[in-house]
Amino acid sequence: MPAGKKKSSSVANSFEEAAEELEVITRRLEEDPGSLAGLLEDFERGQALLSYCQNTLKSARKRLDLVEAKLQTDMTEDESDNSSKSGDDTHDDDVRLF
Repeated sequence: MPAGKKKSSSVANSFEEAAEELEVITRRLEEDPGSLAGLLEDFERGQALLSYCQNTLKSARKRLDLVEAKLQTDMTEDESDNSSKSGDDTHDDDVRLF
């Protein structure tokens, strides 16, 4: 097993840990690739970490899209509420004129 490599049954505990481990693997592969078996282990681990990071980012993007859609809906409802109130005010002003 290459030096500095984590052995873990799960991919990562967090996005940040996975990204950090990917950086370590990348540096190790660039500087001292070692044996073919080590290369294959690092490659497989890197692929698992990359997939985890991509899925985490996709999930975060979906959550942000949902929040953004909710804000847009709320803003649209507020604007329609304000325009109907403004219309009522105008109507009241017209009534006051007569």
